[in-house]
Amino acid sequence: MMSFLRISILILSSLSLINLTGCLSTEYKEYIFEINSDGSGEGEIIFYNLVSVEDDEKDVSFKDFGELVSDYIEGTSFENDNPNYLVTNKELLEKDSILVGRVEFYFTNINDIGFFKSEDCDCSPLIYFMGDFGETYSESNGNYLGEEKDFPVIIWQSDADKIYIKTVVQDDLTGTQSLLKLFHTWKDSQ
Repeated sequence: MMSFLRISILILSSLSLINLTGCLSTEYKEYIFEINSDGSGEGEIIFYNLVSVEDDEKDVSFKDFGELVSDYIEGTSFENDNPNYLVTNKELLEKDSILVGRVEFYFTNINDIGFFKSEDCDCSPLIYFMGDFGETYSESNGNYLGEEKDFPVIIWQSDADKIYIKTVVQDDLTGTQSLLKLFHTWKDSQ
């Protein structure tokens, strides 16, 4: 009976470790788009300071880094979540002592990746609705209406061909773990 109880406790402990879920996050992101005259173009998203958010005050950074590499860098999670971004490169790198992720891509039409520009008129401004996707507007090279009119839209002139947006994702880094050391270990093993 005692060994059954010990085995049950071990099994329950193991299951709780398997179900332990952390969360990958990033301090901020930069979105850069270059748009051709036909509406196609290329872009990149840069994720600055990739971190693991603790789960119930437990460090789950090893699991989160494994997910980052297997699902996003080597896998297709980003592509599955963003099917209109035709990815050409994904990489992790160190910059200013933080872990940075970069995704480069091209797109066939700016309207397919969350922007709006009327195809009926060259005079139409380019519009991007930020919505509520867990990021806070920080800056851009467009005109952000969210601060003045509580309308999370960025507008660019009709002839804009370079778009820049910066958002804050994880403003408070309390309870997060840097993934930089794990990146060094992973990179050295490659």
